[in-house]
Amino acid sequence: MKNEADLNEVRTGSQALREYVNRHTNSTTILAALGAVLDARATGTPLPETIRARIDEVLDTLGVGGLTEGVSAADLRQMLAEIRFNTLLDAKLLFDAARPPAWDHTETELLQAGGEVSAGFAGALTHAIVPRLDGLSHQLSSPGGAFLDVGVGVAGLSIAMARLWPSLSVVGIDPWAPSIALARENVRGAGLTDRIQLREQAVEDLSDTDAFDLAWIPSAFVPGRVIQAACEHVHRALRPGGWLLFATVNPGADPVTASLARLRTALWGGGLMAPGQVETLLSQTGFVDVRTPASPPGAVAALTAARRMPNR
Repeated sequence: MKNEADLNEVRTGSQALREYVNRHTNSTTILAALGAVLDARATGTPLPETIRARIDEVLDTLGVGGLTEGVSAADLRQMLAEIRFNTLLDAKLLFDAARPPAWDHTETELLQAGGEVSAGFAGALTHAIVPRLDGLSHQLSSPGGAFLDVGVGVAGLSIAMARLWPSLSVVGIDPWAPSIALARENVRGAGLTDRIQLREQAVEDLSDTDAFDLAWIPSAFVPGRVIQAACEHVHRALRPGGWLLFATVNPGADPVTASLARLRTALWGGGLMAPGQVETLLSQTGFVDVRTPASPPGAVAALTAARRMPNR
């Protein structure tokens, strides 16, 4: 039978756990409430009045009631997609059957949210990254310019890039049939079937040669065992002088953010790589001009750029 000291220790440990759970349960509810406001503002669909009043109370109490003011609809949609995507995936940690470290998700809402997150990269690539990579803006804007979207998912990035670059043709590959099925619907809905080709194909089976000016590899969704083969096949698929953008989850600047980045990469089924490892791999594969610019604060991804040797 436990003595009084033992019982007090149990109560203390239990109370500490309860306080921790309560605090972070509040955080998840706050994030969901903020997401509801983002959705209402981005779509123009008002929240039910009783729910809106309670959400306003929560956000005002926190002093962030005006946080969404002045934010563009595009940025609102992007942040909403990130909240939805991470929340839907994080919830799967709570159930044993949903925890395998592989991308095997079939839920439409989750897959579409992931596509909306990836679509948000197109603007940053177009305006901040591509102009800094020698010759790439010219190639993407010229007739015959071609983009390879590895792990195309539901085609969010492919559609966004095609819209931003009117002469660009896109090939998107993904081995996950549920994603490709949604991608085909999305591409049809966007009216881009003549410019976006979708293939149910793993990157290690890619056989194209000298075909693309820009390739995108989101390594957080590519199993570690195939990363080297992926880089080799993409190197061959690029035209001489073409560029690869190799994306990893941004580890951030503090230990908690870095550990969460590693957890999310494991949940998504991808390989865990530090920027230095990425640069070494790409250099060994034959890429040149390998570089990893500093990520802006709060960026979701860290990008390493590398080039196939131009013809001399």
